[in-house]
Amino acid sequence: MSNNTSTLLVTARVLPGREADFADWQGRWQSALVASGDVESVELWPATPPDQLEVAAVARFRSADALRLWRRSDANRELIEAAAPLVAGGVVMQLVGQAATEYAVSRGVSLVIVTQIKPGREAQYRAWADRIQKVQSKFPGFLGSFVYPPQRGETEWTTVLRFDTGANLERWLKSDARAAMIREGEDLVGGYQLQRIDTSFPGWIPNDPATGNAPSIWKTAALVLLTLFPVVMLELLFLNPQLSGLNPAVSTFIGNIISVGLTTWPLMPLAIFAFHAWLYPEGYPRWVKWAMPAILLAAYAFEIIIFSRLFS
Repeated sequence: MSNNTSTLLVTARVLPGREADFADWQGRWQSALVASGDVESVELWPATPPDQLEVAAVARFRSADALRLWRRSDANRELIEAAAPLVAGGVVMQLVGQAATEYAVSRGVSLVIVTQIKPGREAQYRAWADRIQKVQSKFPGFLGSFVYPPQRGETEWTTVLRFDTGANLERWLKSDARAAMIREGEDLVGGYQLQRIDTSFPGWIPNDPATGNAPSIWKTAALVLLTLFPVVMLELLFLNPQLSGLNPAVSTFIGNIISVGLTTWPLMPLAIFAFHAWLYPEGYPRWVKWAMPAILLAAYAFEIIIFSRLFS
């Protein structure tokens, strides 16, 4: 995103019983923003009582001038007037400032969808995206969405969905409602890619190909420790003396490059292969649940003993 991006935060406390009408309004608001051509992204976040009673939306404009033009436009005025009967107080709050950029949900599971739109079908796709947004927002665990429309010269539309748990995301992905919406949009889409992110180490530990779920975070962290520890110890033993003449920041940076590189490529894939039955226990005997942690602890002990002797 551009350094000149200006952010608009809109919040509203929806009146009881008007949630469906407000979801329709949000779809129209998002569609109007995207159609203006001056918006880099739009995020929609539902209310999550009791901590957050307001529905929120964040739009990032290309510039402060573009934001000012939007706020003064007839389209914006008409949308705000249309929202008045749906929210407490009859108005939607609009705040501009850096605080809006902090309005995000850090927890949950995300699904990144990159969609290639067929030429000339952009308007129809925007309308379809509004409809599917209304449907998915009603599913349990929905935490919000991030929409990044195609920028100038681009044809790909990026959407990020966020749910509170992998189970709720799976419930949406496998639902009849989503299947019907996907069938409806088939003629508009040339192709798409999906990437699920529900681990602290995306890229190191893939999701289970059988279930689509990621391994437990603690299992991932345990394997990272198993592979990273010997690399760091070998660097202390052999690399650090060679870099002792350099500034500590430079020598540490070099060491981190080597550590991350070795962990990411040869070591983590080997650890995943060795502990595959533990990470993805579906279909393996139950004894694996207890045997693999014991093997892991033995591997830790072996590493500690070896390096204790090397440094003695």
